[in-house]
Amino acid sequence: MTSVERFLINLDTWPAGAFLRIGLGLCILPVFRLLSGGDDRIVVALTMFLALLLALRLVPAVCRRVLPFSREAKDLWFKRRNLGKRYDSYQWQKLFWMGLGMLPYALISGGLGRGEIVLLAICTIGGGAGLLLWRKTGQLSIGAATAKATKLPPAAVASTPP
Repeated sequence: MTSVERFLINLDTWPAGAFLRIGLGLCILPVFRLLSGGDDRIVVALTMFLALLLALRLVPAVCRRVLPFSREAKDLWFKRRNLGKRYDSYQWQKLFWMGLGMLPYALISGGLGRGEIVLLAICTIGGGAGLLLWRKTGQLSIGAATAKATKLPPAAVASTPP
């Protein structure tokens, strides 16, 4: 496995994955506000958010198909996708970190619109519930699999917060 593959794999492990999603969350509300021209309808915010989630799924899929990744990296990503299919909470927990990233903007923006409030609530409440349910499943094996594949200590690539 190359160092680039290790880097990409570790982007989706704790704590890098949380920080990456917090950074994404910091960008979501101002970018959506800019793209919508200030349109405060809930349906507009939800449509843009669904488009973002779709892009977050499609772009990596295209990259996995087009770019020459090793079998080891592809296998690890395959295991993660299967976890997401098997446990909804695995995907929902990721929304919590996006919602956490939205909070600073909510505090300094001078007020949120209805659509922004709905997105923040979905991400923080739904994602928080997903995080709790994911931790309850005890499925911490993805971190161990990542540690083995990247030859890093398990603590360096734990998949959920300690």
